[in-house]
Amino acid sequence: MALFFFSCATKETETQIIEEPVPPVEETVTYTEEDPVEDVVEEIDAEEEEYLRSIDSLDTTESVTKQEFSDDKTAILQAITELSEIMENQDGEAWLNYIAPESIRYYSNPANLRKAQKKLPNKLIELKNIYDYFIYVFIPSRQRSKVDEIRYLSKTDIKAVEVKEDYSTIVYYYFTKINERWYVNLPTL
Repeated sequence: MALFFFSCATKETETQIIEEPVPPVEETVTYTEEDPVEDVVEEIDAEEEEYLRSIDSLDTTESVTKQEFSDDKTAILQAITELSEIMENQDGEAWLNYIAPESIRYYSNPANLRKAQKKLPNKLIELKNIYDYFIYVFIPSRQRSKVDEIRYLSKTDIKAVEVKEDYSTIVYYYFTKINERWYVNLPTL
């Protein structure tokens, strides 16, 4: 029996893994202060909430689309802006162009003017005509008003309101739509 011895020499080599730095992949999303996503979402939610508040009192047989709401609100706020200038100038003739014909008839009646006069805080004021109503009732009751929203009473009747922090409202105007135009409907007594 023969024995053989073998000797193996091994040469160890080190394998080095060289890792070169790889720049990180950056996802840069830039938001501007003018249009942050959160504000846009909040704005959309606020618009939806306003729309829902505005149509809340409608009869179930009536509906107003968001586009109709937007158009009506724009028209009414425009009329209020124009009325503000008319009130500032105390222009009774121009004011009558914004008043519903039924309201003009009502406040042209001396008996109705006397009823309105009795409700005035200053008992020395005498309402002789509709122009006096404009000067002594209409203008003072809307000074410092700030209309924020509209509320539908029907598709053709709207109230323009200021919304307070507690979500209560102050009604400054009632509007009625006649022949596709919004007119101020003065409350009767």
